[in-house]
Amino acid sequence: KEAFLCHVFLVEPLYYAVHRWLHVPTHMKAMHGFHHLSISTLPSTSLVQNFHEHMVYICTFGPAFLIPFLLQGRQHWTVIGGYLVAFDIINAWGHTNVRIRHWLFHSKYSPLTYLFYTPEFHLGHHAYFNANYALFMPIWDHLFETYRDYKKKDVEMLPADQQDFVFIGHNGGLGHLFTIPELCFYNVYDEYVRTWLPIKVEFFIMHVICQTTRIFTKFYYCSRFCIANQYVGRIICLARTPWDYMSSPKAYQGLNEEIVELMRQEHKKFGTRKFGLGNLNKMKQLNDGGLVIAKMVQEDEYLKDKNIRVWTGDTMTVASVYNQIAEIPKLDSFFYIGAGGKVGTAVCEMLLRERPDLKICIFSRNQCLDHPNITYSTDLSDIVNYRVVLVGKILSAQMYEKAFQGQEKCKTRFVLDYTVPALLVPVFGQRPENIQHIRVGLLKTFPNNPFLKGHYDLCMSHDENHIVPCHFGCLLNTISGRETNEVGDIDQNEVERVWKLTLSKGFQNIAIDYSTAN
Repeated sequence: KEAFLCHVFLVEPLYYAVHRWLHVPTHMKAMHGFHHLSISTLPSTSLVQNFHEHMVYICTFGPAFLIPFLLQGRQHWTVIGGYLVAFDIINAWGHTNVRIRHWLFHSKYSPLTYLFYTPEFHLGHHAYFNANYALFMPIWDHLFETYRDYKKKDVEMLPADQQDFVFIGHNGGLGHLFTIPELCFYNVYDEYVRTWLPIKVEFFIMHVICQTTRIFTKFYYCSRFCIANQYVGRIICLARTPWDYMSSPKAYQGLNEEIVELMRQEHKKFGTRKFGLGNLNKMKQLNDGGLVIAKMVQEDEYLKDKNIRVWTGDTMTVASVYNQIAEIPKLDSFFYIGAGGKVGTAVCEMLLRERPDLKICIFSRNQCLDHPNITYSTDLSDIVNYRVVLVGKILSAQMYEKAFQGQEKCKTRFVLDYTVPALLVPVFGQRPENIQHIRVGLLKTFPNNPFLKGHYDLCMSHDENHIVPCHFGCLLNTISGRETNEVGDIDQNEVERVWKLTLSKGFQNIAIDYSTAN
């Protein structure tokens, strides 16, 4: 009771004052502006703040259970826990972006109009910025004349059982687990987090967790999202870890069968015909870039006549990486790690076709491309001879550390990494040259781009309003009505088309300032 009374009579007016203070331009720019990037809010928006704003809120909300403690000399942990859980639930409710039109919440004669807010009340704050500052009780805006009525436009909703496209992913290790919103809201847009353990140990621990999870379910379902106001997409992850994909090839058949099982299940439930393969689910050793999956679909007794489409989205990955490199000013050479796959091959061929003077040194034991401008190296320390390094294959941090060891002269300034996940390499930041390790092969857009609505960007270890190109390529296939598979080798003639379509939808590569390095 004491915590409730302190919230009503202390926290609510204090928050109103603090919230108005946060809207002072200086504080808005330093803290609160990050939260206001969302206009069409989602439940997770309620916890999108930077560190400084979190500290402000701790001081604002803390009195609800600290004041009773100071007055009575005691406070039970269940009260603190219950208050925080209830607070987050009600806060998330206010960001759900739904319409509540009952007279109990809108009539000027109803007490609830002043004592408990609706999502539309808080949407008004995100839309107007200078109104509806209250936390959960609009009475403070009515008292100080900052209340402003806001009604969400009525729009035609897509059917609840519609699911046009599924992107099939998998767990990427402990760092991936930490970005799942059910475990921690605060990390959903965080980078891939590493522990102090070796990466293979992390994979094994996660493998044990996933094997336990598989007792109950084989698949993890992410939220649905809307594509171009017409289609519904979803990410569904196999309860599999990199450990499964690094195991004996004998396990590959089982992995492929599980992918097909998911396709069969989603078609039976929702009629879904279009599926994208994410990351290791399309690796060459597993299913030859999706070719094996496409064949299994044609041979499956249930799926063979359902017009199922299998896409890798790799054409979009090539488009993103190619344009990222092609736009580097005055680039005459670069070092390429992981050019042996189909993405790397296509990127090299396109670059050399458009820029005949460009020199590429590929780190590989196998000579995958024969061209006079391409050289090969098996010595990773040759990396120091190149200002720009492109990475398409994960190498251990120890390999990079050994390559830079004892190297007094180093030309390297930019390491552009499109591996998934892009793992931290400490030695880059430890060098006196302060080498910039930048994740590329990543598309960004502006907040509230109407082309994609909902959580299309969760659990991918990147910032909000970003998306990996292979996923986005599958979404373009969906809206384009593609009725052929996208598996196997890259069709380079399609790269320019998909890139133009990407730009037309408001997505582009991340911008890099190459003038910042000496």
